[in-house]
Amino acid sequence: MKKLLTILSIFLGTSMHVCAQDDPVALANIYLEQADQIYKQQKEAIEIAKELYVQAATLDPSNLRANWMAGSLYLETINKDQALPYLLRIFEVRPKYRFDILYQIGRAYHYGLDFDNAISYYERYKKKVLSDRSYRGRDRVMPKVVSRRILECKNGKEIITKPSQYSIEPIGEEINSPWPDYAPVLNRKGDVMIFTSRRQEGNTSPDVDKDNFYFEDVFISRKQGDSWSPAENIGPPINTRYHDANIYLSADGNRLYLYKDTGYGDVYYSDYEGGSWSEPKFLTNKINSTIYSENSVSETSTSDMIFYTSSRPGGEGGIDIYYCIKDNKGNWYKSKSLGPVINTSGNEDSPFLAYDGKTLYFSSTGHKGYGGYDIFKSVYDSLNQEWSIPENLGYPVNTPDDEISFQISQDQRTGYYASVREGGIGYTDIFKVKYHGNSIDNSDLIAAVRQRNSTENTLESPTEVAQTNEVEEVGYSEAELKLMDHTHPIFFNSDQSSIQEQHQAELDSIIQLIHKYSFLNIDIAGFASADGNPRYNLELSNKRAIIVLDYLVDHGLDESRIVARGFGSITDDEDGDPESHRRADVRIVSRVKKNRDE
Repeated sequence: MKKLLTILSIFLGTSMHVCAQDDPVALANIYLEQADQIYKQQKEAIEIAKELYVQAATLDPSNLRANWMAGSLYLETINKDQALPYLLRIFEVRPKYRFDILYQIGRAYHYGLDFDNAISYYERYKKKVLSDRSYRGRDRVMPKVVSRRILECKNGKEIITKPSQYSIEPIGEEINSPWPDYAPVLNRKGDVMIFTSRRQEGNTSPDVDKDNFYFEDVFISRKQGDSWSPAENIGPPINTRYHDANIYLSADGNRLYLYKDTGYGDVYYSDYEGGSWSEPKFLTNKINSTIYSENSVSETSTSDMIFYTSSRPGGEGGIDIYYCIKDNKGNWYKSKSLGPVINTSGNEDSPFLAYDGKTLYFSSTGHKGYGGYDIFKSVYDSLNQEWSIPENLGYPVNTPDDEISFQISQDQRTGYYASVREGGIGYTDIFKVKYHGNSIDNSDLIAAVRQRNSTENTLESPTEVAQTNEVEEVGYSEAELKLMDHTHPIFFNSDQSSIQEQHQAELDSIIQLIHKYSFLNIDIAGFASADGNPRYNLELSNKRAIIVLDYLVDHGLDESRIVARGFGSITDDEDGDPESHRRADVRIVSRVKKNRDE
């Protein structure tokens, strides 16, 4: 508390009365008054204001305004599920404090991945709003919106139990800042990243916009080895004193597409020529419209087709994805909606056509999502000339918050996108996504080897050796077979994610085996007990999986050979021992070449 008082005194240039500490309610009122002043200033102060509201609500739980501001600011910023205790306190003391209080409690449960409780509160609110159709206050949420939230929770209950074969990593302060950072775009090589930021440091303009964030500027970073260089402002003529945002970078890195606030929002482009970027040019009126917004693009590797989003009519509603093609003279001439398989009555955003020319990644508030914008994938079937039903990339890529601007490498193993999640620096940050698919269980391989060992026969085909491209005479020892044929539980102390010393020798043996055989990989599944809320348990289970991954990488294993995912809490172990829930299971799997899957 003394630290908070000091921060507040420095920030406001005032002194707090120490005597007020003897009276919690008086001190709560001081916090509340100062928080109101800070909240009205620049957004950089919101976290301080939120902390002050939290302190005021803690010191005086009966102060409904302090509780409401603490809860609503959590819902506006990060760690949104932490709004829950403040909102519940309001509802318990004064259920009619706000018309939408039930809905806001539902949101907090939703962000905490507690979908059953979220559905319960959403349903209660929906019943309330339908029974009072005459109410038209600003805190009224339309039943259609609530119905979508309920559907998202039902989707989430299914999605969250099946973590996808992706892992998420923050990329650090070289790229991210305490301010919103988003819209990462990369060249085909993956060694240049350009993104948009509303940071104060290095911004072209010293001013803030109406929302009290600094104006958008475009920044650039280059990969040096395995790390990114500190991001730098890309400079004029791309950046001006007002909003400037990037939306796509061509495969060769020489054309940067930009979004500008001209008209209702249009697409421009700038070419990298002679070591500098050209003055941005209006793309074409075949794509940009007069009275509708166009705000994202992607193009084919041959640049003869462009995908873009628009709010124009002719789609399925909201913002939809369209495409435009060139004629035989190289001029843009025809646009068309991608149709109802891709577009929904919600919003679709940030399309990205992968370098295979047929896989489309995009964000959507429709389809089978579980909150905000989720990232989906659809593959074009050229024979039947149709897109596949969009597939949600699942947890941990998607969350109940917004995930936007996903781009993936040429081999579709590494991607980048913007999200609000643990591991970030503040607000929206850019994260690295790694795909770890195409591995199989070892049971057939182990059985074949044991049969060979007992009959002294040899394996006849590569498929019997885990479908690698090499025919190898594998002479496993019985100890190696036991390592492969066994799931290795790594246990953790309660609420912790550090590896116990007793497991290190076992992990070292696994490392030696993986080094020896190039076609073997590792799959790590993290778990947690049922204590805490679902979101916390998922994050803790993921931390446990990642800490095992870090140990393996620190001891020489290639990270690309490891999948690490958190599966949340366990409630149905046969032995019912809570200690058995706090673990990460390490399993050895065999690699399957991607071209054998297709």
